[in-house]
Parts: sequence; structure tokens; C-alpha cells
Amino acid sequence: MSRNFYGIMIKYPEPGRVKTRLATDLGPEKAALICKQLTERVIRQTIPPAGEYSRFVFYDPPERSPDFAAWLPGENFRVQKGCDVGERMDNAIRYLLESGAEKAVITGVDIPDLSSGIIIQAFEMLASADVAVGPACDGGYYLIGMKSPMPELFCDIHWSTRDVFAETVSILRHSGRSFGVLPLLSDLDTIEDLAHIIK
Repeated sequence: MSRNFYGIMIKYPEPGRVKTRLATDLGPEKAALICKQLTERVIRQTIPPAGEYSRFVFYDPPERSPDFAAWLPGENFRVQKGCDVGERMDNAIRYLLESGAEKAVITGVDIPDLSSGIIIQAFEMLASADVAVGPACDGGYYLIGMKSPMPELFCDIHWSTRDVFAETVSILRHSGRSFGVLPLLSDLDTIEDLAHIIK
């Protein structure tokens, strides 16, 4: 069995609680539907091929556990833990590594073009680098992977800004850890992003 563990971070598509920037233009119901469709698309596209890695779904909120099980049957679910996005990602990485992973990679579901090929590329990158990171067009990142916990990558970051990727790379450079950068991909947070994807 592969000891490459992939964690995907998912929120339940409840109107008013997801895609709030998109909801400003489209309304909460439509934004939640798009969130649901995007999640299902990325789940399909990141199915582990031929045992290349094991997938874990980190879900939120905890009380929606039965709804997640009904929506995405057969997945290996774990509840997200932490007060902010950085703490949640750090805890997810730690969980994967403490569960026996030699290499741990996590993503969200906001990237329409995310695929098993990208996930495999990240694991291959970790054969020679300490960290793999996938930059997003909005200045953030869509993927981060490592072979040992690096809590400093998740502290004092200005989340949900255009500086997230740059701040993360700065920490990596100062730490002396080696890192590799994956292809740049677009995420989906605003109506402009949606228009770009539909083209």
C-alpha cells in the first residue's frame, strides 16, 4: 500500500456558508450549488489511480457528518480541526503524517483543473524536495505537501489575500528547506473566475 496520503479539505455546500464572494453576485443558493458541483468535479478528478496514493476527506462542519457520508459515499472522512484555515491545514498534515504517511499533500476544492496528475506530480516532487506548493492565480496556493510537519508555514500568514503564496515561499527560503513549485492554476471564488472557467 502506498504511503502517499492526500487530504482534501471540503466544506458542506450550505447556502450562506460557502462561496460568499460569489454569493454577492449570484445569491447564496446559486453559489452553494456551484460549490457542490465544483466539489464533485474535483473529487472525481482526484480519484487515486492504481493505488498511487490514499485519499482522506477533511470535512466541515462536524455536525454535517451524516450529510457528507450520504453525499460522498465510500470516502475516508476526518473532521477538520482548528480555529482558522492555517491551523486546519497544519492539523490535517499532522494527521496524515501521524497516520503513517511518508509524504502528505493537502488541497481544497476551489481549483476546477485540479487532477490526480497534479497530486502525483506533487508526490514525485517530494522525493527530492522538503515541500511542494501549487500557486493559485489569485496569489494564494491550492496545494501544499511535505514529509514532516512545518507549523511555521501556517502561522502569521495573511490568509485570503494575494500575499499567501509569497509569504509562504519567504518562510521556506528563510528556513533553508528545499521546495518545488507546481503549475499555476486558477481557483473559483468570484464571478470573474466563473466567467473565465465557463469560456
